[in-house]
Amino acid sequence: MYVSVERFKTMGFGIDLTDVEDYEIQAKLDEAGDEVHAITSAPMEPQPHDFRGGSITDERHDWYLGDERTKPPARSIWPWHYPILSVDSMRIDLTNNRYITIDSTERYLTRRTIEITSLAMTASGIFGAAVIPEIGLLHPQVVLDYAYGHSFTRTGVTMQKISDFVFRGPDQWWDSTATVTVTKPDGTSISSGDYTVDYDEGTLTFAADPGVNAVKASYTNKLHRSIAEAEGILAAEGLGDKETRSRGMSGLASVRVGEIAIEKDRPSRGGQTLITPAQARAERLLDPFRFISVGA
Repeated sequence: MYVSVERFKTMGFGIDLTDVEDYEIQAKLDEAGDEVHAITSAPMEPQPHDFRGGSITDERHDWYLGDERTKPPARSIWPWHYPILSVDSMRIDLTNNRYITIDSTERYLTRRTIEITSLAMTASGIFGAAVIPEIGLLHPQVVLDYAYGHSFTRTGVTMQKISDFVFRGPDQWWDSTATVTVTKPDGTSISSGDYTVDYDEGTLTFAADPGVNAVKASYTNKLHRSIAEAEGILAAEGLGDKETRSRGMSGLASVRVGEIAIEKDRPSRGGQTLITPAQARAERLLDPFRFISVGA
């Protein structure tokens, strides 16, 4: 999901992958991606969250109409997916065929919220020229189409040669709409016509050997490294467990070489499931990305 099979093989988790098929690695990466979403409580509606960014259509939230005598209508909407990049459309459904469109000039975006800036009250308790019907939705619905995602600018990142013509750096998922520049280690510029970019893998493939073992690249990517690292850790843990189980050592806690001793974890009755150091590390990496639900 967030780490490709080829990338995983270069991440140095100490797992012997000699006899492991690519489809097995992919399966563990998919499981690890699901675990990343579970740990972070990533939203799954109306479309599953993607930490590389994406587009959401037909997301719906209750809208508080307010009471003109005591409390004004709600002004801020907290979309489930963020950071918010842009809003394609926003409306408030009053019935199944009556709605109010909120134009781009009437909304202000922050990283986390959409705030309506034009709230001209009317006798019917809503803004603009709209009229609220006597019978309609008990809770009118805000309907959103929007884009979300991160953008990380990387400058002078070292790309190592992995074959005669291919160079790889630490990041996948480059932004194909952003400029990529490449130089040799001494700062000599390399023409964009001399190489092609694999934006998903984050690799440069040269038409001819550039004569160096590393280059420097500047680019923009869409995924924070901590997300990829956490998924890789969890996948490596899963593959390691598979190897341990195949040797009849499931739940192994320690090994002593002198006067050989093998111990297994034995949780006390009623005790909690043990969390391995690898899992704890993955959770620490994911802590800044946990989702918190906020009501308007």
